Amino acid sequence: MKPVDLLLISWNRREYLEKTIANLLADPADFRLYCWDNASEDGTADIIASLNDPRVVQKHFSKENIKQRTPSLWFFDQAQSDVVGKVDDDILLPHGWIERIAPLIRGNRNFGRLSCWNYMEDDWDEDLAAHKIITVDGVKVLRNVWVGGTSFLARLENLIPFIQSEPAGHGFPIDQFLMTKAGLINGYPLPMLFAHHMDDPRSKYCLMNNTGLVGEHDSATARHFGFTNADDYGKWIAADAQKILSDPFLLQFKRMRINRNQSLFGKIRRNVYFYLNI
Repeated sequence: MKPVDLLLISWNRREYLEKTIANLLADPADFRLYCWDNASEDGTADIIASLNDPRVVQKHFSKENIKQRTPSLWFFDQAQSDVVGKVDDDILLPHGWIERIAPLIRGNRNFGRLSCWNYMEDDWDEDLAAHKIITVDGVKVLRNVWVGGTSFLARLENLIPFIQSEPAGHGFPIDQFLMTKAGLINGYPLPMLFAHHMDDPRSKYCLMNNTGLVGEHDSATARHFGFTNADDYGKWIAADAQKILSDPFLLQFKRMRINRNQSLFGKIRRNVYFYLNI
């Protein structure tokens, strides 16, 4: 059986990346790591260039920051395994996570993306989440319409059909809503695997706490939602975790469908307006 293939995309995150890489390579798990650097200027690229672990099989150094879509497509083309995944450059993963999740993915084609919990451990409340916990082949899974892109595994064949045709902001270009609509199960296997997200302001490693502000090299999520204050962003993450646990799965799905339909209607309306006025 081939090792799991993992993608790591980096951009000016040296202080996080050095911890992420050290922790990842200290895990004796069988995997292959594909690294893509988006023209870092802070020494991040040097860390990647210096890696000599045999599990690091490819390194690509872009001349500009091209976000995640192109590196992801490159990875899909290069990957040799049936099971692939993504690891962010600011995440500390629990050793053994691959051995836990990969067999589940391989054992049931209905699994989509399975992930570690990338919020704080204190955010996890199994009683609150009980209404969303399902059992698949004897394994309990907290089902959610989506899982974050900081760390997950999936069958490559279950990702390829859902590649988004247009760039989707800064994130991993897979449409998890359509995955769920197609019947695939995204979520978190239990007992919960806890990953530590260093770019969460509640983390002792979070660089945002040095200034209390959200800078240009800090969380893409924080910048996307317009946060400028690290403390406010941390409170939002905590509330988001509770929302994932408390929101019924079907309500989540219906809300996403409505938002997508409204977005599509708005796009059609703008295009019609454009063509009527040229």
